[in-house]
Amino acid sequence: MRLWGCIPLTLLALVALSTTTQVAWNSDATIQSQTLVDVLSNDEDYTSLLSLLQKAKLIPTLNKLNGSTLFAPTNDAINRHDLWRSALEYPNLLKDNVQEELRQQLFYHLVNYSVTEDPKDLTTLRVLDTLHFPKFSLDSPANKPPPWMPIPESTLGNKSQKLRITSRDGVGWVGVDAFGQGGIEVKKQKAEAANGVVYGIAHVLDVPLHLGRVLSHEPSLSYFQKVLTPSMLNAINFTSELTLFIPVDSAWEALDPIERLYLESQFAADDLLRIFNMHAVVEKSVRWSDTFDSATTLTTEYGSELEVVVSEGKTTVSGATLSQPDIYASNGVLHLVSSLLVPPGALQLTPEKYLLALNCTLFISLIHSVNLTHLINDTETQYTILAPKDDVLSVFGNDGLPKQGSDELKRMLQYHFLPGKWTPKKLADGMLLESVLQEPGLGNGSQVIHVEVNDDEKQDAPSRHIRFGGAGIVGEHLVINNTVVYFISSPLEPPVDPLQTALPSLELSSFLAAVFSTSIAEDIKKTPRATFLIPHNAAFKRLGKLVSDHLLAASSKTDLERVIRHHIIDGIEYSQSLVNGSVRTFATLETSDLQLEHLPNLSVIVSPSGGWAGMKSALYPTNMLTETGVIHELSDLMIPRSVELNVGKLMKAAKATTMINMVTKAGFDWILNGTAPPEGSEWADQGLGGASWTVLCPTDDAFKNDNLTQLLENIDVLRAIVSQHLIRTSSAGESGSFNVFDVLNNNRPLPLEDLGEYPTLLSPSSAYGDIVFRALDDKVSQYMVGIKNARGTDKQADWARVLTWGRATTGGGTGGVITIDRMLVPYHPPWWIEYFAPFFVGALGVGLIGLFFYTVRTVWKRDVTEATYEPIAPAAEEAKNSAIDNVKSFIAGGFGGVSAVLVGHPFDLTKTRLQTAAPGAYTGAIDVVRKTLARDGVTGLYRGMVPPLLGVTPIFAVSFWAYDASKNLILAFTPNRTSEKLSTAELAAAGFLSAVPTTLITAPVERAKVLLQVQGQGGSGPQYKGVFDVMKHLYREGGIRSIFRGTGATIARDGPGSAVYFAAYEVTKKALTPAGPSAGDLNLGAIMFAGGTAGVAMWSIAIPPDVLKSRIQSAPSGTYSGLFDCFRKTVARDGITALWKGLGPAMARAFPANAATFLGVEASRKFMDVLVMSDSKKKYKSSSQPRAVSASEIARNLGNFETWSSHQCCEQVSLSDLPSEFQEDVDNLFGTTKRIPRSWLDRSFDCSPGFAKFIADASRTAPELFSVDQSASNELFEDVCVVFSAWKRLAQMRSSKEKWSEADFVANVYNVFRTSGIRESTFRVQCAISLPQPQDTFQNAFDVPRVLNTKTVIPDCAIFIPASRTRPLSHSAKSPYKLLKNHPAVVKAGNAAKRSSFRYQSTPCAQLPDMPGFEFASSFWEDKKPVHALLDDAYRQNRMSTTAAVRHLHSLGIHAPVTGLIWADGVVRAHIDWCEESEGKTVFMALQVMMSAPYCGPRGRSSNDVFHEWKLDRPSDILQVYFLVRNIDEWTTGKFSEYTVRGVNQMVEKLSSSERTYKPWKRIGDLAPPLKTNALKENHNISVTTVVTSDASPSPPKPKSRRRRRRSSN
Repeated sequence: MRLWGCIPLTLLALVALSTTTQVAWNSDATIQSQTLVDVLSNDEDYTSLLSLLQKAKLIPTLNKLNGSTLFAPTNDAINRHDLWRSALEYPNLLKDNVQEELRQQLFYHLVNYSVTEDPKDLTTLRVLDTLHFPKFSLDSPANKPPPWMPIPESTLGNKSQKLRITSRDGVGWVGVDAFGQGGIEVKKQKAEAANGVVYGIAHVLDVPLHLGRVLSHEPSLSYFQKVLTPSMLNAINFTSELTLFIPVDSAWEALDPIERLYLESQFAADDLLRIFNMHAVVEKSVRWSDTFDSATTLTTEYGSELEVVVSEGKTTVSGATLSQPDIYASNGVLHLVSSLLVPPGALQLTPEKYLLALNCTLFISLIHSVNLTHLINDTETQYTILAPKDDVLSVFGNDGLPKQGSDELKRMLQYHFLPGKWTPKKLADGMLLESVLQEPGLGNGSQVIHVEVNDDEKQDAPSRHIRFGGAGIVGEHLVINNTVVYFISSPLEPPVDPLQTALPSLELSSFLAAVFSTSIAEDIKKTPRATFLIPHNAAFKRLGKLVSDHLLAASSKTDLERVIRHHIIDGIEYSQSLVNGSVRTFATLETSDLQLEHLPNLSVIVSPSGGWAGMKSALYPTNMLTETGVIHELSDLMIPRSVELNVGKLMKAAKATTMINMVTKAGFDWILNGTAPPEGSEWADQGLGGASWTVLCPTDDAFKNDNLTQLLENIDVLRAIVSQHLIRTSSAGESGSFNVFDVLNNNRPLPLEDLGEYPTLLSPSSAYGDIVFRALDDKVSQYMVGIKNARGTDKQADWARVLTWGRATTGGGTGGVITIDRMLVPYHPPWWIEYFAPFFVGALGVGLIGLFFYTVRTVWKRDVTEATYEPIAPAAEEAKNSAIDNVKSFIAGGFGGVSAVLVGHPFDLTKTRLQTAAPGAYTGAIDVVRKTLARDGVTGLYRGMVPPLLGVTPIFAVSFWAYDASKNLILAFTPNRTSEKLSTAELAAAGFLSAVPTTLITAPVERAKVLLQVQGQGGSGPQYKGVFDVMKHLYREGGIRSIFRGTGATIARDGPGSAVYFAAYEVTKKALTPAGPSAGDLNLGAIMFAGGTAGVAMWSIAIPPDVLKSRIQSAPSGTYSGLFDCFRKTVARDGITALWKGLGPAMARAFPANAATFLGVEASRKFMDVLVMSDSKKKYKSSSQPRAVSASEIARNLGNFETWSSHQCCEQVSLSDLPSEFQEDVDNLFGTTKRIPRSWLDRSFDCSPGFAKFIADASRTAPELFSVDQSASNELFEDVCVVFSAWKRLAQMRSSKEKWSEADFVANVYNVFRTSGIRESTFRVQCAISLPQPQDTFQNAFDVPRVLNTKTVIPDCAIFIPASRTRPLSHSAKSPYKLLKNHPAVVKAGNAAKRSSFRYQSTPCAQLPDMPGFEFASSFWEDKKPVHALLDDAYRQNRMSTTAAVRHLHSLGIHAPVTGLIWADGVVRAHIDWCEESEGKTVFMALQVMMSAPYCGPRGRSSNDVFHEWKLDRPSDILQVYFLVRNIDEWTTGKFSEYTVRGVNQMVEKLSSSERTYKPWKRIGDLAPPLKTNALKENHNISVTTVVTSDASPSPPKPKSRRRRRRSSN
């Protein structure tokens, strides 16, 4: 700058005043003045400014400046500024003589160079350097005048403050921000002076303040101002050359809310100062944005580096966007950035800091007092902190918490830290989490804390309820890096010793009281690593009062201490290991083991090492934590094997000294001690060594009224009384009479159920030795006991109330003591009571048997014959005879079974006991018999006889019925057999199959029989009263499955056994049958020998599976998992020879028992024949004709059909034998080619996808069905759609697992398209057709008339010429029907009485039409069941229908074929029948031979099959069958109708010319003469062997029938 130092100031002022003029702002003229002062002086808007310049001593400065710019506020602007207005209005208030503050503000309006370009014309933002050099404090006033120019020393690195000007909307603005916004408008036009320019502005420019004030005015820095600390503010305000990069509010919002909460707390001052230093740069000069190069590196006060990058108009600072640069301040500059500039890892926020911010200061101070700060300052290790807030801890105060710095406090605080990051999503109810606390009582292992989670909430729900160690969660959890913090509702206390832990639980008080009563309480509560299993209070009650009294007695402290130690597991077992672990055995402090069992319902059952049989307890895994382990709860008390509870101890606990003396005096002291009887004593000889006992113990008060001295002197009476109170209890290995899992009953020596009956030691010698328990009706869980069947004592000595009980652990863990309030005196009834009941029962039984046979005789004599229509009379007669034979077979089989049981049961009992007894129990079968007789007498050999007696009748009836049905089934599956006789292998197969239905009865009967047979074995007393008691018990035990246990083993025994049994019987019987006589001629000795041989053969192979069956059925539930498991265990335990145990008794029983079986069957059947013989003879005298078999029976029996067809002159030929005149007709009938237009195969054809695929499949397999020439029609399309729907239904039935009947196939498939295919002809269903008269003579054999006398056959469908077409042949006076009917030759041939008149002969139907006339059938169809394997049966039956139709046509001179279709299981066959005449050698001059040719396919197609089969599940075949039905319909009303018209007319002509005679064709009259007496006898006296087999009948002339012969009756 150039200064005018040679011109006096006064002169300059005068020149200015004399030469300046005021110029208006809007004038375009430019005013030239000499100085800036002149410009101001000449303008009235600047008078106030000129005065202020004078006060601030700046007039010389303005005059001396050369080339400067003054932004001059107008008078209005100064009036609006407080400081400047005050300086004018109150001059006396000036602080100093130079007004330094005003001076500096005026310098801020002055630029030391000229801004010649008008601001309104600026196109860019321009930064100016003012003459204002800011300082922290103003210079002190001096006596000398101020320097006319400011000294270049400032807090901006000795730089002057900057000022920005710009243009906006054509207006100049000064003092704008970095974006050109804000500022003060330039109001007046530029005034140029010789030494500069003046711009008038509308407001006074505010001098930038220090950075602290600048920050406070920035709205985007509100959060920074919120966390600004005094130390930070001091650094901001009193640091020069300071460049700040401060993040805006959105940058702080990116922080975690918890981090912001910490920064806002009083504990974050140091961290905030570090953050501030990371954003502050102090260098020698302020770093305005214009000092940034393209890449600039700045070092912060923290020491970190900031990378400033300028590119493409965008500036970033260490990745953060510079959102607003250059906010001017007096001591630096402020830049706003978009994010925090904190280097990674530079600022670590530890859990302690967060906890302090979250109101956990007391918790932190406690941690510092015990030196656990590493737990809250470690940011690398994952922890879960359970922190109580200050308000929670303040409730406890100083007295509620351990002393600060103490070990107890340290232990408690460690319990609040859990290693790991346990978020709520990872927590589950019942979890045990390890804490930092390590307990000496846990072997320096980590103590755990129990977690409770409300599972009703979703796992990730924020409102999920969680509790740690019983303390709830307050508020939300926090996840801070590697730390999870839960705020708990109360501080956690570490677990204490086990006894103190269990003490608050009232349910465990009884066990704790027992513990404290011993001397081991202090020891066990300090035992490290121990798991306590504490039973509930109710366990002592369920233990039984006598057992509880014994354990709590002062003299039994040792037993009690052993029991307590038995409830402490040596080791820590939390619920997870107990419930889901694989370990099942756990050692206790008593040096005994506990066994765990997991049930299917996820329950856990604990079994002790000792106690009584079935002692179990339910485990409740509660996880009550202690300082030495954990506590779980039990439902029941457990007794170790080291504690022996015998009968004597329990009686002593009952204080029954009198009964103890009586037992000892009577010689039963060994029962008190729980030992075996002395060797050589009478008790040992009776096999009582391995038994356990229950003693009914009267209290001492019960003997108050008895003479004890007299009682003790009579040893026999004393033993009888004591024996009445001794109940032998089954051992643990035998099937108990109650459920051992029922803890309410398991503590009882006996199940005190209502009417529970038990034998006593007196029972073998007295019929009144048994005792019975009954529940009292008016009391809950109170019982009475009495002598069974005792009468006449007025209840004074034969019953008592049950008081208490206790169960013993000796003798296999069964038995014990039941205290009663009265002594039971043995009962001796009067003679009339003793003998009346047996006499009455016997008399009643005899009367019922007599009544039964009287009823049978009465029913047998009843005449149940009804008059029925002729075609169904044979079926009714057959049903009647079949029912009578079934009744006789049932009764005879029952008698045979009873005979078998009576003879064979002792052998069977011996076999069963040998098979099921423990090794060494018996030396052999003789030993079994000897011991059974010694114990139970002769009646003991018949124990368990009732179940087989009840089961033999249905067993034998089902067995023989199943055998006969199985033989028929084998015949059905072998249609091509040449003989009706079954081979030995086939007989064996039929026998095997017969065992399957029989097992449904045999299995439960055998189960009950085995259980009844084995009771009493090994010295145990009876457990069951009879078969119904067994069934009731088995059903309660396991339902139907328990009753049918061993069914598989029974089939394994009876299947092969029955196969050998029936095969051996047939072979033996055949060998004993003479060459001439039939099987009925065998004598009883031969029958018995054959039956005995069959029994021996059966048991020779059935013994091994019978051994396994007996063991499975007699063993307790769960002993064996199946047949193979039983085999494995039996061989492993007893060797392979065990599978043949009982072979001797079984073989000894086999022959007599099975011989008795057939003897009983034969004898009873002959007896029943004698009962009804007289009535039968009367019926047979009035009948000379045997019952005719039905058409279906003829078809099913090849021999019967051969008999019928041979006498009808029927022959089966091939299709090549068809007469030439019929060739064209047959070709047309079966011609199905070119029936569907090929256009249907095009994709353009409009149809469903399924239909299109159906047509395409048919085209692939039968392209001949399609033709290009065939035109499409709606009618054809509808027909094929019907066929398609039937095909879909068949496919659905094929894919279904259901079983479909013949009616299902007819209704859903066949008739769907059959009825639509028959349009012109008449379609009849189930129309009875008359069968023709035989053409040949026949032998007078028994079955030939029965076959030939059959008069009707009923096809399923028949096709007739419609009546409208046959009406011209019948209704007019000259019609062929009327001519033939009235012709003398025809009238002579038959009459109406014989049903041979022309009206009967003119129709093939058995039912005459309403209007007399002709009826002609062209086709017959037979439907068979899907399971019917013999399609030849259907063919034979259909041939009977077509034969009748052909004979009918031939009798009228009609020469035409008749077709037949067989439908079975979706398969269709066809045949063609016609008539040919041949010369015969019989009484007839010519025989009419009925030809039948199976259709084997179109001519020219080679096939080896007799029949061509159409399978309807193939689209092409079902379409061909449909078109075949259509052809039959068209042929019936077409060519076939022509044949009938022509033939009838020719018949009239030839009959009139005597060229031909007329012969009736229908079956009439009886064919056979009266039967001989021996035939009647043969038909009447049916041998029992015919029930079993059918191949014993001799060779022809007897028929080859598989059915039993029955009596014939009209």
